[in-house]
Amino acid sequence: MAPKLSKVTALAIAVVAVFVLSACSGIPRAGSVNQGSAVVPVEDDTIEFLPSGPVENGTIEQILRGFVEASSSPVSDYAIARQFLTPEFATQWDATSSVNVDAGLRTVFQTDDQLGQVTYTLTALVDAQGNYSDVSPTLSVTNDYSFQQIDGQWRISSAPDGVVMDRFTFDQVYQAHPLYFFDSTNSLLVPDVRFFPAGASASTRITKALLAGPSGWLAANGAAHTAFPAGTALVADTVPVTRGTATVDLNSAALSADPTVIRQMKQQLAASLQSVENINTVNMLVDGATLNNAISSSIDSVIPKPVDSRPLVLTDKTFGYWTGSAVETATQLAPAILSEQPSAITTSNGNTQAAVLTAEGVAFIRNGNAQLVDTRPGLIAPALDTFGYLWSVPASQPDKLLVISTDGKQLQLEVPWSSADSIQSLSLSRDGSRVLALIETNGAYELLVSALVRGEKSVPEQLGIPLVLSLAAGTPVAAAWVDTTTVVSVSTANGVGNVRTQVIGGQGADLAKITSGTPVSVVGANTVAGIRILTFEGNVLTQRSSAQWLSAVTGVKVLSVQQ
Repeated sequence: MAPKLSKVTALAIAVVAVFVLSACSGIPRAGSVNQGSAVVPVEDDTIEFLPSGPVENGTIEQILRGFVEASSSPVSDYAIARQFLTPEFATQWDATSSVNVDAGLRTVFQTDDQLGQVTYTLTALVDAQGNYSDVSPTLSVTNDYSFQQIDGQWRISSAPDGVVMDRFTFDQVYQAHPLYFFDSTNSLLVPDVRFFPAGASASTRITKALLAGPSGWLAANGAAHTAFPAGTALVADTVPVTRGTATVDLNSAALSADPTVIRQMKQQLAASLQSVENINTVNMLVDGATLNNAISSSIDSVIPKPVDSRPLVLTDKTFGYWTGSAVETATQLAPAILSEQPSAITTSNGNTQAAVLTAEGVAFIRNGNAQLVDTRPGLIAPALDTFGYLWSVPASQPDKLLVISTDGKQLQLEVPWSSADSIQSLSLSRDGSRVLALIETNGAYELLVSALVRGEKSVPEQLGIPLVLSLAAGTPVAAAWVDTTTVVSVSTANGVGNVRTQVIGGQGADLAKITSGTPVSVVGANTVAGIRILTFEGNVLTQRSSAQWLSAVTGVKVLSVQQ
């Protein structure tokens, strides 16, 4: 599920994620029955996973199997797993370099007098900075291990860095955390989802990854960047948490920051550590001394505000919010939108302006008036970004993307999907830093997200190399942003609608199928529970339970995107 932002004032950080570890150690595998793993509570009320240590007089196969199981526990720097290693190698093995997520069935066997192997099917990978990626198609991997006897007991003397873990165990041990970096305008924070083990080490891993900078696709060409000066690192290589306060002690490289940058550093820390369950406040130090305590870390001004969770709809008679019993007119936009009778609508947060698709083309609506700005044939629903720019492109010419300012100036933006045959939908994240595009090439559909670089006056300048996201099965109908980290796609297949969410930098999940009505568009509203789908029959569907979609509003012509 997508992380949910909360309001943070001053240094206060709201708890937004609750993660409880299961007592299960994973999917059973072939081989002898092993002692089960324990789970114990730790100081911050998280339950941690504690596998068994080496069995006495264990065979090479038993020691190897136990090591793989024990490496799923990061407690005390993988202390249990290190018991399976020789004393010399225990200090060399880097458990944090990668997490290799397998399909749950693996082969463990002895190959020679002092050698062993583990063969598994790799399905996902997490790197040292917490970046998650699915492996598709899956890959068969064989790891080699060397053994020697220490005091008559077999111990591992060499092994690949990183850990091997089945999907079930990974989902229990690891938690998604959005790290936050500044966009190219230095005005808004951009989330970058990473995966780290729950427990005492989470605050340290998050902070170290934050100091290392954004993921490559976000960092390219400066689309997102960190405010921390080059060379900034933790003094003690740890971020202790005491009574809800995380203490981040940085080295002297941070002293080069001016007050504006110090504020941004504090804001990045406050936003990035808010998803750690036991952290309520953050104290930033430099070489043990508080760095300008008068500078606030409030993130209210650098995080996009949530949109109204109510469906914003156009009917024959009005344009406004569905309150549960009636449509409440949406202030100044309603008269102009009713006059234009558009087939697609995107409104700004606060409803001060809108981008609409009409029979004549794409128009801006602001100050109660409609201004036609693109009359090319075959235009798709326009997008509107946080900085007030309208995005417009013809379906059959996906490389002819225009960015249009409120004064009518047009800029053609080069796109990374120029070889596509068509484009079905286009939308921007609410922080205005990423573009989501649903394209088709030779009959195959792709859902892409690209980082956006802006120049002076926040003018869009460049789109980065896109990430490919998973789509709902079938023929795609539409895609949209749910929140700043999650997107949703809707497809049709065999007379039903399929709905899938995808965390950018994380995992996808299929929601309930749509069995009544034909979906034509989808919008998001802050959470997965806020996803709304419009059907051809004019019904707005909401997911009232995990099992089905129900009609909330009828007689709807257009379901508006709220930017």
